[in-house]
Amino acid sequence: MFASFRRMATHNFSLKLLSLVLAIALWFTLANNPVTEVAIEVPIIFRNVPDNLGMSYERIPRAQILLRGPERAVRRLQPTDVQAEVDLTAGRPGDRTFSSSSVEVHKPHDLQVVNVGPDKFQVTFVELHKSATDSNLQIHE
Repeated sequence: MFASFRRMATHNFSLKLLSLVLAIALWFTLANNPVTEVAIEVPIIFRNVPDNLGMSYERIPRAQILLRGPERAVRRLQPTDVQAEVDLTAGRPGDRTFSSSSVEVHKPHDLQVVNVGPDKFQVTFVELHKSATDSNLQIHE
């Protein structure tokens, strides 16, 4: 019995030792880098805006994004590392309400999005016309 236990313990001993070292290293890495959250507010970027469409607003719409991840990644986070975008490929003139689910968040890969606020925001789109004699854009309401 003792011989079979000894054979079992020494068989592939180097692989067992490597597994133990990796498990301990992973435990120390995770134990020393707790998960934390941070809220960051960024302007909403509107992508793929049709050429004939302009936006009318009192202030630039902003998104408050709650991110979660390793404390080390949160500490080195810069406001320029996070972007909130809305795709306007099928945009048309008029008032439009967007939900937070329509906001696509670009962020560092080691952070995850917990929440995007506000739940809804509204933007008014106006039709733009080019003057025949002028290349300046004019708002047509």
